[in-house]
Amino acid sequence: MTDEADDKVKRLPVRFRTPRADDNAPTLHIVETWDRSACNHKYRFEGGKMRDATYAIRDGETEVECGLCGTRLDPMFVLRRLATDETQWRRSAERYADEMRRLSARSRTKCEHCGEMTRISRS
Repeated sequence: MTDEADDKVKRLPVRFRTPRADDNAPTLHIVETWDRSACNHKYRFEGGKMRDATYAIRDGETEVECGLCGTRLDPMFVLRRLATDETQWRRSAERYADEMRRLSARSRTKCEHCGEMTRISRS
């Protein structure tokens, strides 16, 4: 800008604060539970085995209780978890049905020992 343009600019009486050291920190933090014995409300490892969570739903209440640790949970968390599980189950069932259809359409296969085609026994 030229000196002439600087004269036309009116400065606002605003002082900018100096940023604090922790201003660059993110507002939200995702806390990961790395302790395998801790409950993540989906599953928990007990005695070397994974145990799936169950959920207690009571009439007239707006929260759901985790069956592993007793913590009150948001119903949308539980609904999303159950919907994800059902979607995975449906996809695996569809893959299984497709594979069974494909296998039932075959009447011969290649022998692993001699390499010749042989009939598939259906008994």
